[in-house]
Amino acid sequence: MIYPHRCQLCAQRFRTFLGRRANSPRRSFERVNVSFPVWFRSRLASPQKMGQEGVIDNLSIRGCRIRCATPVTVGMRLEFEFQHSNCSFPITIDEAVVRSSVDNTIGLRFVQLQRGDELRIRQIVDLWLPETAQSAQ
Repeated sequence: MIYPHRCQLCAQRFRTFLGRRANSPRRSFERVNVSFPVWFRSRLASPQKMGQEGVIDNLSIRGCRIRCATPVTVGMRLEFEFQHSNCSFPITIDEAVVRSSVDNTIGLRFVQLQRGDELRIRQIVDLWLPETAQSAQ
């Protein structure tokens, strides 16, 4: 079957024969499994307020899932940063909106980030993306 598809790295939309049904038809971008430490806080919090810690479970060029002990509500706007290796500078997401919050796991959609950080996320996804997803492009 021919399905609408979005490139996982450049976000261009096109139609293609996948040979299989899409894993998550509501999601435009496949997420790759990762395990990165993350520090986040509400965009409404004062700069002096300490952030919360968690772990990014999966990542795409437009969002991620974070495991944390802090309860958050759907629609809340967060700012956060994470480091994908000990030798790298942190990647900062200026604004992300909480799309889901269930059992200490929050799903985020990136709303605002710097171009350089977006490019670094694309590089991470490119490295971690399974070959099957890359070959579908």
